[in-house]
Amino acid sequence: MMWSKIVEKFERYPSQIVVAKEFLKLGISVRNGKAYCGNIELVPAKIAEAIGVDRKVVISAIQNIESDEELRSVFSALKPVANIAEVARIMGCGVLEVYAESQKVGIVAAIAGILAREGIPIRYILGEDPEISVESKLTIVTDSKIPGKLVDEFLEVDGVEKIVIS
Repeated sequence: MMWSKIVEKFERYPSQIVVAKEFLKLGISVRNGKAYCGNIELVPAKIAEAIGVDRKVVISAIQNIESDEELRSVFSALKPVANIAEVARIMGCGVLEVYAESQKVGIVAAIAGILAREGIPIRYILGEDPEISVESKLTIVTDSKIPGKLVDEFLEVDGVEKIVIS
């Protein structure tokens, strides 16, 4: 829903949709005509280089966001979120990746319930929206390794398509 509203606002500027999508995905906020990662100001030329667009497209996208009250309220409130899954693996924590149908209700509750029943504390959860990410994925980091015996039970949760434990 949210993504379709944003696309609608940029329908006259398709190249700027790429910028808006990346800002949403990474939590890059727009305030006072500038892009920020947290409180760190980002340079439009470097953003453009990373995304693969012209610097002017980034500047125009920022200007369009700032000039639309609804977009400004959304993009000014964004915060960056670290995906700590790789770090967690290095630190010996458990990482569970759940690939699922994003429209299904109760997936997070069911997976968390299985982990709770097994006495495995959750330290971190990140859900990726398939409208702005490559696929619908839930990443859960736990204090301890997740036993492989739980794979079949995770796969029985309605809407779950694939499980990766590491």
